[in-house]
Amino acid sequence: MQHAGNEPRVYDYIILGCGISALTAAKHLLDNNAVLILESYRVPGGNHQSYVIDGMEFDIGAICFNTTDEQFKHFPELLGSCIPKAVEVKKICTNGSVGRYPFDWHAEASSMSLTERISCLVSLVTCRLRKGGQDDARSYAQSRIGDLLYQRVGLDLYIKRLFGIDAAHIDYDFALKRMQWLSRETSLRFRVRRLIRRKMKHIPVWGETVVRPPGGFGCYYEKALSRLRDEGVEFVLDEKALKIETAAGITAVTTSNRTYLAKKLISTIPLDDASKLCGLPETTLPTVTLLSLFVALRGSWLPGCSILYNFHKFGNWKRITVHSDFYPGPGSYDKHCTVEITVPPGMMSPAPADAFADVEAHLRDMNIIEGELVLIGSSELRNAYPIPQKGFKARRDAAIVRLASKEVICLGRQGKFEYIPHSNVAAKETINTLEKALEPVELPQQREPSLVKLRTELPALPVTT
Repeated sequence: MQHAGNEPRVYDYIILGCGISALTAAKHLLDNNAVLILESYRVPGGNHQSYVIDGMEFDIGAICFNTTDEQFKHFPELLGSCIPKAVEVKKICTNGSVGRYPFDWHAEASSMSLTERISCLVSLVTCRLRKGGQDDARSYAQSRIGDLLYQRVGLDLYIKRLFGIDAAHIDYDFALKRMQWLSRETSLRFRVRRLIRRKMKHIPVWGETVVRPPGGFGCYYEKALSRLRDEGVEFVLDEKALKIETAAGITAVTTSNRTYLAKKLISTIPLDDASKLCGLPETTLPTVTLLSLFVALRGSWLPGCSILYNFHKFGNWKRITVHSDFYPGPGSYDKHCTVEITVPPGMMSPAPADAFADVEAHLRDMNIIEGELVLIGSSELRNAYPIPQKGFKARRDAAIVRLASKEVICLGRQGKFEYIPHSNVAAKETINTLEKALEPVELPQQREPSLVKLRTELPALPVTT
């Protein structure tokens, strides 16, 4: 890319990646700055990917947003294209019943005897009163709901399906930050307030649930790209970075086609990928590989919900999203959905046909489906999200500091190796990170030297008469 005088253009910022963190960063920086977004995928959206098979739409990544989300403050055109939808979310409980997600006290307790209920209550109170000893996600969860209820509700099973490792190996600070819903659901004050609202038929202003429009995430995010292009941001898609070099305050990003120059580089790609491109040591921190099965059903989906989580002791799948509730197919099938399966770190993904056989057997055992279930396709996404393993912070922070020495700012779930549950948090944390990284460094003020110090440091002057 050439600039005036046939010299390579030097951008103020080059951003690697084109997900919501990258787009928010570009929007935040575009005033009086030349910004280029460089993406290896052919379409925008990062790990928010969509597939159309035989007229049926399938997604990787959450499709539901809230109208109050941070991303819509920066890109109102995205909200304008979304569709309001009432989304019902349920889970398979450990006892095989289907209840509300994340907790359904009635469904959880329906198969308990009076003695078991009393034991769970005693365990809950005991763990609430216990002090200290909390250094992982399991101990955090147990401190909120007790040892017995923790296992009874299947939270340990779900966390393992989410990250591929046991909750005892998940960082405590992560649990404190990202499992606040557990504190809410087990808070007596919260539950009493919610009951009062229901009795009074008071609906809090928490926004409305919307889903991305038909056509896939590529079409959805293209609306943000169109606005940013009009405001001066440049985009290069389907071009993968091969090397990053920094010299004399300029960072060069080399791809298979050319070299791009910038004063600052922002990375939203996986932390180890950015480190490798810069010739820096990799952290080898574990990430989740996500196997998504695209399936269709001729028959009945008995839970009647749009999203179903697996808290049961059997079945290797984590979540099922019924996309036909939002994007109906051509009519060949009654339902079509995406089934997510987490592949533990260091393990090979199962063959899609084998994974599908396990899913189908479990759904039939649980009386979740009736009729014919068909595997339509599949997708494997590496580095889907970080695993906040105990002790990961030191290696992550050291890698971010090394990249900062190369004029690279790390952003987002991938770039900062931080578990970010949804795009609302991603947009907020992008702005916070940028403001901290780019705030001017104030040098300590120099005090005027004292007269006594000047007399001792200045050379003696000749005395004249």
